[in-house]
Amino acid sequence: MIKTLIYLLTFFTASYVPSNLYAQATSESEKNKFFEFNVAGILVYKQDEKGNSLPDFSYVGYQAGEKALPTLPVKITIGPIEGDNTHNIQNALDILGNFPLDKNGHRGALLLKKGVYHVEGVIAINQSGIVLRGEGNGPDGTILIAKGYGDVKYKRTFIQVGNDDKIQLDKSSFQEIEDDFVPIGTHTFKVKSATSFKIGDRIVVFRPSTKNWITEIGCDTIESRWAGIRDIQWVKEKSSDNQSKFKKAGFYYQRLGYDSHYSILKNKNETWEEFQKRIPISEDGKSFDFTRQWEAGEYDLYFERQITHVKANQITIDAPIVHTLDAKFGGGGIFHFKTPTRISEVGIENLRLISEFSEPVSGHPYGAPEEQIKAEQHAWNGIVLNENTENTWVRDITGNYFGWSLVSAKGKKATIQDCVNLGHASKIDGGRRYPFMINGQLNLVQRCITFEGRHEFVNQEKTQGPNVFVDCIGFDSKQNSGPHHRYAVGNLYDNITSEKPMESRYRGKSGTGHGWAGTQTCFYNCVAPEFFVEAPPGGISWLIGSGSIKKNAKLEKPVSLYYQQVQDRLGKTALTYLLIEDQLKFMGEYRWVQNRLNVENKKYHKSIDVGTIPEEI
Repeated sequence: MIKTLIYLLTFFTASYVPSNLYAQATSESEKNKFFEFNVAGILVYKQDEKGNSLPDFSYVGYQAGEKALPTLPVKITIGPIEGDNTHNIQNALDILGNFPLDKNGHRGALLLKKGVYHVEGVIAINQSGIVLRGEGNGPDGTILIAKGYGDVKYKRTFIQVGNDDKIQLDKSSFQEIEDDFVPIGTHTFKVKSATSFKIGDRIVVFRPSTKNWITEIGCDTIESRWAGIRDIQWVKEKSSDNQSKFKKAGFYYQRLGYDSHYSILKNKNETWEEFQKRIPISEDGKSFDFTRQWEAGEYDLYFERQITHVKANQITIDAPIVHTLDAKFGGGGIFHFKTPTRISEVGIENLRLISEFSEPVSGHPYGAPEEQIKAEQHAWNGIVLNENTENTWVRDITGNYFGWSLVSAKGKKATIQDCVNLGHASKIDGGRRYPFMINGQLNLVQRCITFEGRHEFVNQEKTQGPNVFVDCIGFDSKQNSGPHHRYAVGNLYDNITSEKPMESRYRGKSGTGHGWAGTQTCFYNCVAPEFFVEAPPGGISWLIGSGSIKKNAKLEKPVSLYYQQVQDRLGKTALTYLLIEDQLKFMGEYRWVQNRLNVENKKYHKSIDVGTIPEEI
C-alpha cells in the first residue's frame, strides 16, 4: 500500500516532528496535475502557486543524452599472466594514457583478452579518453579477481577513475541572484550583472545552507543516538611524522563493528578545554553520541550548469534548477569555475569483476558460503567514478561479492547501463551493500539488475541533481531504495522495481543523524511493497503511477517520464541509442531481464505485469 505522498509544497513550523506529519496519497483524479500533453505530444508542466514544477530530468548521463556512448578502437591488447596482474594492466593503461587525444577527446581502448586476471592491487585510470574493455562479462569472458581478504589493507576500490579534487571557484566572478525566489524546474533567473557571462560558459549555481534554513527543516534538533566506540585517541598536538595517522589535533576513534577510523578535529581558534567539552562522549568514555546536528555552511550546494542564453541581466541555463533559491534563506549566486585535473571520455566495458572474501572451499573458489554475510576485509567497491570526472560510462559489467558497491558515480554526467550485481559479501548492516550508488550530479543508471542489496538504487550525502535511475530491478532486496542520507536533491526513480519499500523522507537520528534524506524526489511508475515519501518545508516530492508488487497500480502515461523527456528535448533519434528493442516495445514489463540473466543461469523469479505500451514511450 502507498503510505504517504507529498506532491505540493509543504510548510511546517520549526518545532514540528516530521515523522508524525504525512500528506494524503494522490487519488486517481489527481495523478495528472503535474503535466499534460500538448497537441504535438510534448509534455507541458504545470506550476504550483510559487512557480515550482516537475523538473526536466533529461540532461543526465554521458553528454547529457545528446550523443550515443562511443566505441573506441582497440590500441593495446594484453592477456592474463600468472600471479598478480596489477602492474601488467596498470602499465598498459599508463602507456595508453600517453597516446595523443583525437578530435573527440579519445585515445583508444585497452582490450583484456578472455581469461582470468588475478589482481592484488588497485587499477587506476588517470587520463582522459581511455576505455578499459574485456571480451565478455560471463563466466567464460574477461574475469578480474580482486585478490586478498582477512586484512583491512584489502578493503579497497578495485577500479577507480580520476580523483576527488574539488572544483576551483573563481570567487571574483561571483554574481548574486536577484530574484527573491527561484522555483524548482526553472532554467532562468536574474543576476546583478551579467556582463562577464556569455553563452557557452560553464558556471556553478550556488545555493547556501543558512542557519535559519536548517532550523526551518528541523535538522539542528535531531534526536541523539548513543552507541559504543573503541580505540579512543586524544591527540593534543598535530604530528610532524608523515607516517602518523594522527596528523592533526583531535579526537580519534573506531565504531564497534566497523574497521574504519573516524575523527573530530580541533578547530584552530579553539582551546583544548573547549574542544574536549564539545566531544559527545559519555562520562565513562564507552559511549558516543553519533548524531551530528546540521551546521550552517555544511550543506551548501554547487550545481554545475552551462549558460544557453543571456539577455540583459537574465541568464538561462541548460539543466533546470532542482532546489528553490529563496532570499529569506540566503538566496543564491553564480560563479565561473575551473577543473584543471578533471578527466573525461573514460569507459569501462564488458568485464566480470569478482572479489575474494574468505578461504575458498570445494565448489566455492572465492569464499565459503557461510562467510558471505560476515566477511568484511576484502574489496569494497568494484568501480568508482570519482568526483572530478565527467562524461564517463560503465556498461555491460557483471560483479559479485563486493562489500559496498558494484558501481559508484561520484562525478558528473556518467552513464551506467546493462550491469548486473550478483550479490555481496558483507554484513547486512549500515554502510554496506549499496550496489548502484550515485553521489554526483547529472548521472544516469539504466537497465541494471542487482541481488541482495541493502539500498539497491541509492543517493548519498549532498547529492546535487538531477540524477536518474530508470528501468532497473532488484531481487532479494534487504532494505529500502531511494535517497539514503543527508540531503540528496533532484532525483528521479523511473520504472524501478524492488522487493522492499522505496522512500524519500526524514530519517532523523538514523546513521549519524541523517535528517532529511532528500527532496525533489520523483518515484514514477515504480513497483515496491510500500512507498514512504515526504518533503521538508519548502520542498516537493512526487509519487506518480507507482504501486505495490501484489497489486500494481495502473501505469501513468507516458510509461517512462525520463525517456519521454529525452524524446521531447532531443527527438526520437535519441531513443535509438538509449533504449533496446524490448524497452521500446514493452516498457514496464522488464522483458530484457531474463535474457540478461540467462548467461548466469539465474531465473527471473518474479512475474511482474505492469502493462505494455506497444507504440510509444
